[in-house]
Amino acid sequence: MGQQVYDRIAKALLTGQMRPNDKLTIRGLADQLGVSSTPVRDAVKQLTHEQVLEMRSPKDVRVPVLTRRSYLEILDIRLLLEGLAAERAAQEATPAHIKDLQRLLNRNDKALAKRNWGDATEGNQDFHLALSEIAGMPHLQKILRGLWLQMGPLVACYYDTAPPDLNVHHAELVAALIARDSAAARRAMQCDIASAKDALLVQIDALRAQHFSGVAA
Repeated sequence: MGQQVYDRIAKALLTGQMRPNDKLTIRGLADQLGVSSTPVRDAVKQLTHEQVLEMRSPKDVRVPVLTRRSYLEILDIRLLLEGLAAERAAQEATPAHIKDLQRLLNRNDKALAKRNWGDATEGNQDFHLALSEIAGMPHLQKILRGLWLQMGPLVACYYDTAPPDLNVHHAELVAALIARDSAAARRAMQCDIASAKDALLVQIDALRAQHFSGVAA
């Protein structure tokens, strides 16, 4: 039960149902999920340990707002590690893997066309994490999942702005895997990650200004 609750809260964070600055309560989450407080408390404790949530008191749990410094650190790590996953995936991808990636890409295109940002953010994460799975690197995928959980609410805010060309580099990456071009796969992944940098920094500044304005009030 604890793992199921953890997974449901994690999905809510990744799909933008929970946003930076949101205040949560154990009881409120338990009522929302239809479970007792105990598995929620355990899940929140784990997510707090992973720096995905912030517990200010037993009755005050927050979705934190990343600082610029934290975001830039995560960005640097993702550029290296997701670039590695893409590079290795280009060496290991089978036709079935390519087909699955293309299916994810098509699903995400449809979500974006319908402006279904929750499905789009989830699809984006699924696509990125699929590369480490194709690469056969489960330890790397576990690290990346943790980083994506921290980034999820911020990325959801970014998707709300309806940024253009969100899947351009994903399509380039699939083409690189078909060609078994490791360097091109790494480059496409790194370009995709870096392309949102300026917009995400703007989001962070706006969210932190909102946060401190609320504290002052």
